Amino acid sequence: MDDNDFGSDPYEFTNVIGDGDQPLYPGCRKYTKLSALVKLYNLKAKHGMSDVCFTELLILQGNLLPEGNPMPASMKEYEDSTNCPTCGISRWKEGKDSILKEGVPAKVVWYFPPIPRFKRMFRSHETAKSLTWHAARKSIDGQMSHPADSPSWKLLDDKWPEFGNEP
Repeated sequence: MDDNDFGSDPYEFTNVIGDGDQPLYPGCRKYTKLSALVKLYNLKAKHGMSDVCFTELLILQGNLLPEGNPMPASMKEYEDSTNCPTCGISRWKEGKDSILKEGVPAKVVWYFPPIPRFKRMFRSHETAKSLTWHAARKSIDGQMSHPADSPSWKLLDDKWPEFGNEP
């Protein structure tokens, strides 16, 4: 697949972004589908939940939420698939002899927990000051001198205040 090929549907990326604005259930204003999934994944990683435990949690929350919620009922829908459901490429790594090595994944996502990194970075007052200067020194002259001055950054600050500039 070419690096510039984002699928056959030109609106696919827009549809994925739209999931970030989809309420968790009709009338819900606190969580979106995306924010709920991120919080659930954080719990899974933080507490070392097994895949079986996490799937049971998804089933439970699916039963607790009102009808019509967009949350998945399981994370094992494609467990036995050998090819990607979107692009059809094999999930297994191909050896030098062009033979698929079943059981060796072609792509692996490495997870590096960000919280310990943030704690180390913000341990020093000087480093913390350097990392947060954009929050304290927003442009007042109306000129954009840093991405923090952009409307997009402001939208993020307004939408997710827990990641914003609160003391």
